Amino acid sequence: MKRAIVLASFGVSEEQARQNCLEALAADIAMAHPDYDLFQAYTSNFIRKRLQKRNLYVPSLAECLEDLAGKGYGQVLVQPSHLTPGEEYSNKILASVQEFQGRFSRLAAGEPLFFREGKDDGQDDYSLGLDALWKALEPAEEELVLLGHGSPHRHNTVYEILQERADAKGLPVHIGVLEESDTPSFSMVLERLKKRGRKSLLLAPLLLSGGIHVTEDLSGSGPNSWKSRLEAEGFSVRTSRKGLGEYPEIRALYVEKTNRLAKALLKVK
Repeated sequence: MKRAIVLASFGVSEEQARQNCLEALAADIAMAHPDYDLFQAYTSNFIRKRLQKRNLYVPSLAECLEDLAGKGYGQVLVQPSHLTPGEEYSNKILASVQEFQGRFSRLAAGEPLFFREGKDDGQDDYSLGLDALWKALEPAEEELVLLGHGSPHRHNTVYEILQERADAKGLPVHIGVLEESDTPSFSMVLERLKKRGRKSLLLAPLLLSGGIHVTEDLSGSGPNSWKSRLEAEGFSVRTSRKGLGEYPEIRALYVEKTNRLAKALLKVK
């Protein structure tokens, strides 16, 4: 039986971020599963069209699954690189997998990075993710501000759960999102930081890939970036521009999710 793993990502158009994050993650998954063929798909049509203008074609997940069905693949694992089970995961990943059920002998979607909460099997994603982030970023006597994307349409509770878990662990971590209509907002993070009373910050992306959100919205020199706004409030801000996909500790969590998905499918008769 021909077997494939599809790494399904939102996508990123900036070349270096793509290589450092998504291509690095794809290479790790391929190395862990040499008996599978590895493919990639992007769920963002905007990113795909931008890449096509540079003569770089990345299929949508539906296009990728259609191609694999036509080539006679029997077992297909779809591992999302998304951080949370938000709209992209539901509307693009799960919807496409549901659409193609029956076209393969086995087809299943894996989990985003932050998905399992408080299970008894030792695989709580929030604890594992926070531990990996802390080890990767190595804050030096600093408050750690992690900046995610957020959603303009439907609030994602993952950010709040992650904050609650960081607080329970006693970690000086503060979660915020870029979307102004979503929470935790800049003002909420600022209030937390003022209560802590420490002026040294490490500001880092809670995003798998870098790109414009990191270079402009997070660490840009303009007055509206989080770095500039925090400095205007009197904080000393050190920034990291690395997407989470650049850290082996984070990529290893995705690889483990793919491992679990493969093992689960093997048990399906």
